[in-house]
Amino acid sequence: MRAWVITLILVAIGIVGAWIGYWIGHALGWSTNAVFPLTIGGGERAIGLSILVSFLCVIAGGLWLVARPMLQIRRLMASGRAAHATVRRAWRTGVSTSRLGIGEGVRHQVAFQLEMHPDGGGDYETPALGMLTDDEEAVIKPGTEVSVRYDPGHPRSVAVVGPMRATPA
Repeated sequence: MRAWVITLILVAIGIVGAWIGYWIGHALGWSTNAVFPLTIGGGERAIGLSILVSFLCVIAGGLWLVARPMLQIRRLMASGRAAHATVRRAWRTGVSTSRLGIGEGVRHQVAFQLEMHPDGGGDYETPALGMLTDDEEAVIKPGTEVSVRYDPGHPRSVAVVGPMRATPA
């Protein structure tokens, strides 16, 4: 999912969270001059609860939309089965990570449409994500073979490791 889409979704989640928080405060008797569902009145505690619930909803939404896919990539890199695939399409999502002090530099989340070639199975198309450096990303074009890791129990759960490395003869 692209970063601007994630941002719009998080803004909507924050607005809905604020609305829900205010009406919870109203149900607790913390607001004045409010008429459900759209007329907001006063009440410091109801407004404070509204801000708190909005903040918590945005944090939960951010974890769901950004951290969950990154954790899935990490899990597949650690325990997925190795395979290779052909890139059909690749694009940056707008999400980046930086590993300060480790020396890896910035990695960008790249989304892919792949044709998987698992060992002992038929080819199939699937979406995938990968965290790639600028150098790795520069060599990946449609038609490029890439190393991937996937979950055999869920074959559409795929993480791109990087471009295929040439093996020494």
